[in-house]
Amino acid sequence: MTSLLSIVVIVLLAYTGSVIFKKIKYQSTFIKSIAYTGILYIILGYILSPNVLNVFDVSILENLNILFAFVLGWAGFFIGLQTKLSALRRFPSMYFRYTIINFSIVFLVSFLGFWFLLNTALHIITDYRYLLVLSLAGAISSPIMLAVVIRDYRVHARLAHLLQFQAAFDNVLGVLAIGILEISFGIYTQESLLLVFAEISIVTVLALLAGGVYALLSKSKMNNEEETLYIIGLLMFVVGLSLYFGMSLLLAGLFFGIVIANSTKRSRSLYNSIQHLEKPMYILLLVFAGAEMRVRPAISLILIFFIWRVLAKVMAEVIANQTISKNERHSGWLGFGGIGMGGLPLAIVLDFYFIHPQQESQLLIFVVFVMLVFQDGMALRYLKERLIRVK
Repeated sequence: MTSLLSIVVIVLLAYTGSVIFKKIKYQSTFIKSIAYTGILYIILGYILSPNVLNVFDVSILENLNILFAFVLGWAGFFIGLQTKLSALRRFPSMYFRYTIINFSIVFLVSFLGFWFLLNTALHIITDYRYLLVLSLAGAISSPIMLAVVIRDYRVHARLAHLLQFQAAFDNVLGVLAIGILEISFGIYTQESLLLVFAEISIVTVLALLAGGVYALLSKSKMNNEEETLYIIGLLMFVVGLSLYFGMSLLLAGLFFGIVIANSTKRSRSLYNSIQHLEKPMYILLLVFAGAEMRVRPAISLILIFFIWRVLAKVMAEVIANQTISKNERHSGWLGFGGIGMGGLPLAIVLDFYFIHPQQESQLLIFVVFVMLVFQDGMALRYLKERLIRVK
């Protein structure tokens, strides 16, 4: 199969999957967790990869790297496009405090636990960079799982609002964190700090310039198709440069999206016109994750990640809940409700894999995949049974 034909097959799979996703109604909690996490697309990518059928061989996957890099940039861009600073000011400061405390505690507690268990005790992962990325992936909550519960079951309006904000702001914090980590890793490995900062500045400035170009183009009349083509072209420019300089693709896309969201009044109409592309892009990301994933005998690593992340989530939830006023605290125990991971942790480990394509990076992809299977299903079941009772 040629690279061009592979692109056609993957795109067809993405659009077909997105259509099926919209048409079918799911009643079973288990089926919902499978459908909303997209686990089947990851499995499909794995089957088509050199691991099984070799439909997408190594050379084809290498040629498709720019496509998958664009998909990662798109994930960051879509988050940035929804990050309007004027809108953020409308949320209570308690929302920010609650979310940041929750996110930070899970990240720090996870890293300390992984460092002791995986590095010191068992020597499974000895490089601190992989432990940091794994901890960051574990700090993200799933906006999809929470959105499903809020939509399908009765949730108190105030609590639903807080949970929606937490899931959305988690995404912003996660992308910023992986960008900062990649920068730190670059400083650690590069001989010249000046070179690292120069690369960061170049990519950041170019993302800002690309956003400025769109702001100028948006002043003229254009239809939805033209607008989408402009965005794709500019984002390809930003992603290509980020890939060349070895920078975080998610972070570059985030910057580009934030610039557009805050520099033009057309950001809302743009979001509405490209929203239909979100699901196909997500499916492309899942297929790529499956194609690059390598199944490994890592039962001890998976168990440690599972148990320690649950403990960290519960601890963070209790502490974060105590930081808000008594009349704003929720009475339910939402620790298990936040263990769903969603697609961003997968995007984070894939972003890291692009910069560090080693076996350990592929191991992280496999671990996150397994956690998607178990923790998202557990989160949905728990939220269905417990969250709806919170008043």
